[in-house]
Amino acid sequence: MRDKISRSVRNIEPAPIKEMSLRAAAYDGVISLGIGDPDFVTPAEVCRSALEDAVSGYTHYTPSRGDSDLVEALIEHIKSTKQITLKPEQLAVTHGGMGALVAGLRAILEPGEEVIILEPYFPPYKAQVILAGGRPKFVATEFNDRFIVRPEKVAESLTEKTKAIIINSPTNPTGCIIPGDVLDELALLATENDLMVISDEVYDNFVFKGPCESIYTRPGMAERTMVINSFSKTFAMTGWRIGYCYGPEWLIEEVVKVATYFTSCPSNVGQRAALAALKADEKQFQAMIKEFETRCHIVYTRLKEIPGIRVH
Repeated sequence: MRDKISRSVRNIEPAPIKEMSLRAAAYDGVISLGIGDPDFVTPAEVCRSALEDAVSGYTHYTPSRGDSDLVEALIEHIKSTKQITLKPEQLAVTHGGMGALVAGLRAILEPGEEVIILEPYFPPYKAQVILAGGRPKFVATEFNDRFIVRPEKVAESLTEKTKAIIINSPTNPTGCIIPGDVLDELALLATENDLMVISDEVYDNFVFKGPCESIYTRPGMAERTMVINSFSKTFAMTGWRIGYCYGPEWLIEEVVKVATYFTSCPSNVGQRAALAALKADEKQFQAMIKEFETRCHIVYTRLKEIPGIRVH
């Protein structure tokens, strides 16, 4: 009966990180360095606020685009932190960052169109491209380049079927931050070849030194870029499943359309928690990020001491 399953689903391998996490859970004292789930809990004030909102009636459907209060708060947050000005029509709240990825790819891909993915990569990129009917095409990055992509390699991989590039900076799993000059070259490639860009910036607050720039701000890119972000990492809210995306109005309108038929709308209570997180004292979130910076330096130092191990 397996032939009743669609070919695209059969061609997708089960997520190995989930399998390893299940195996690790069977042992005591195992510390998982795999899945991106902070070992911090959502602050109590955020949880209490969400509970109070739920008790007061925030338990119904919201607009597919998201709760208007949260949309407005996100627009202000993006303006204050990234100096990017958006209209409500340019932003959508989604079922986690993954929801934005799914809807974005479904909105832009025709069957057989190619999407450039930089290696090593977050495994769902490949799976979601395939499920959307596209073909993933991989461009390798190298340790000696600190895993920073060479734009000429991207250029060499382009064909008449190439529709989009997925950029992830800071990168999961390497931690690479794509420098501004490389983003400039990638932006030029995108505009010259009429490509869409999906920029996954979920880890943008986990940058411990120097700037983390966005390709969205490059000339001509606001009209062809969808930025994905999430509350999961920065606010320790992985289980609440609230993400968001922004980009040109014509694209976000279609993303909302796709998301409507997948999830109807994001969780109402989750959105109220996200709104509370944006209003909360940011010092507690900064303390969490500072702790991750401390851990990063410890691990980096220890790994450098191990013969045969290279770190960047």
